[in-house]
Amino acid sequence: MIPAAARLGEVSISLIREIQALATPLCINLGLGEPNLEPDKWLRDLAATVARDNSWHYSTNAGSFELRRTIADQEAPLYDPLKEICITAGTEEALYAVFQAYVGPGDDVLVPDPGFLSYPALTRLAGATPVPYALDPDGWDVDLAALEASWTPKTKAIVVNSPSNPTGGVLSEESVRRIAAFAEERKALVISDEVYREIHFGHSPPSFMGRGGNVVVVSGLSKSHGMTGLRIGWALAPERLMKPILTAHQYIATCASVFSQDLANLVLADGEANQAWLEGVRGKFSEQREVAIRTARQALGVEVAEPKGSFYLFVPIPACNSIELAKALVLDAAVLTIPGAAFGKKGEGFLRVSYAAEPDLIRRGIERIGEHLGRV
Repeated sequence: MIPAAARLGEVSISLIREIQALATPLCINLGLGEPNLEPDKWLRDLAATVARDNSWHYSTNAGSFELRRTIADQEAPLYDPLKEICITAGTEEALYAVFQAYVGPGDDVLVPDPGFLSYPALTRLAGATPVPYALDPDGWDVDLAALEASWTPKTKAIVVNSPSNPTGGVLSEESVRRIAAFAEERKALVISDEVYREIHFGHSPPSFMGRGGNVVVVSGLSKSHGMTGLRIGWALAPERLMKPILTAHQYIATCASVFSQDLANLVLADGEANQAWLEGVRGKFSEQREVAIRTARQALGVEVAEPKGSFYLFVPIPACNSIELAKALVLDAAVLTIPGAAFGKKGEGFLRVSYAAEPDLIRRGIERIGEHLGRV
């Protein structure tokens, strides 16, 4: 038997996929992080136009200049579309390219706890060590004292994610400013995952865009436009930071799907229609969020921190082992959730419940959780 590479030694199939594999078609799915959005006529007509009229050949490695210019015009005016924007095969590939460009053996990377499980995995794949920093459960902002206490002399990068997967928390303006200043002072990289930034309830979350010469921001259309399968994202960084990222990206993906690039360009360029779409998305998730919060309080008898963004409710179930509970819920209650332990040690005692589902399914799924807890 040929052994796997040593870098895979501490990386395995995620708990998210492990729990999902137990599900049957009868399960109510409140687990996976995929928005319950389908393209409307506007999006389908744009896709038909691209399929009919546009090229199927490579773009440049950094992506089509038209899309980069549109992103600069509509999303990121502080960045030079020629030198500071790279189009990627989804946000996950953007993150992988950034880690491969900057993180290596002997480095430490500060990752949020609880936080998306890709961050420690990407750190290990780069040969480095993930070092968790705590979030404040009262709203799930960054615990700045815990972040600073997690610093080591080997720290190369700080990963932030706002709005958060799994908590739905949003960083305050003060947190963004202080993290950027702290990283600048310590000469560390900030890697800001902002793929959920357009899904918010209230004010638009503050961004790390333009917060200094050592900040990389990644984002995309997967969550905001239901384009998870089209794999379209981007990285934004000052020119001196972008060059190694682009080199890594070239050998990972060559270029993002040209069809997806051209579609994204048409979507973002139509500013009025795009804003109408996003307002509809926020309205839909706001309704689903209220159903999730209300049902969790009624059926589970718990108080939950109201998410300010994304589409997740991080539900406290302190008396239970979250992994065992999530497995039992799939097998015995036919409802799929994700154990908080999948997102770090500080996630134990919680379940991630996705409200990216129709209101009736959210209600029935959470009620099934309550009924199961009442039997054990």
